[in-house]
Amino acid sequence: MMEKSNLIIYFIISLLISLLVTACQPAPKKLEKNSMNQPPYSLHFGQQGFKDFAQHQLNRSESHPSGAGFKELDFTPSNLGKIKIENGVNSLLIDHVFSVLGTSFNPDDGIQKLRINSGLNKEEFVTPEHAYQGYVELMKRINQAGWKVYIARYNPRIAKIDNIRYLMESGYVIDPSYIFSYEEWQKIISESVGNSIGYRLYANGILLNLDIDQTKKIEDGKEQYIVRYAFETARYNQRNLISDAYKMTPQELEQAFKQEVLRAEKSREMDEKEAIENGYRIDKDYVDPDVWPFVK
Repeated sequence: MMEKSNLIIYFIISLLISLLVTACQPAPKKLEKNSMNQPPYSLHFGQQGFKDFAQHQLNRSESHPSGAGFKELDFTPSNLGKIKIENGVNSLLIDHVFSVLGTSFNPDDGIQKLRINSGLNKEEFVTPEHAYQGYVELMKRINQAGWKVYIARYNPRIAKIDNIRYLMESGYVIDPSYIFSYEEWQKIISESVGNSIGYRLYANGILLNLDIDQTKKIEDGKEQYIVRYAFETARYNQRNLISDAYKMTPQELEQAFKQEVLRAEKSREMDEKEAIENGYRIDKDYVDPDVWPFVK
């Protein structure tokens, strides 16, 4: 009898503890609301970038024998991150972030590259209409932040009038200010190389390669997307084109930079002649951004 009584008491205590724990847990809607209200993780390039990663609890660091250093932030599907790329008036807010990888090849330059993977929408699988809305919101945000098309000095300056043709043949958009209609978006995503749309952008000493990839389409018609952001400083990008750039004196670096510009311009001239032969128009009004102040 005593043993049965003890079992009943144990059951009642266990039930009370279970109810108490359940009551203390926030409801799913509250968790979602708290996630949406979380402030973004701010990330800078340069030395401040090291400090930014260090202050975040999700940070993981790794060093490579080559001297490269890696900083990581990883988020869970139930609690995707929000990242703010700090770049003055061109700062950019990125939602639905899965992961961030910061890279430094020269400790004196701090964070030189950032690789960010995110969803196009908060949900993993969405209707085509919902996916399109995510694309529109993303491009509006990029345009409002002042990011412009970037054409490397060695690439042809294809005119914006040939935007869609160039995209379908190369995978890259040359007019980020133009937001495709829903019909254009569907055609491009279904027929482009790799079901992907790419952008090469620039703002205030930072280059960005942006790819919007459709990764899956399921039976009910819903689609899965991933957005890949590849940021790097103009300083890293341009010095990487010059052998032993970090070993040069300031005067040697300036001379090597000028020689690289001349080489790239000759390459562009030849590629533009070929593009014209293939029916493309050339945008002679395009002006290369002045990156030397960031390189020296």
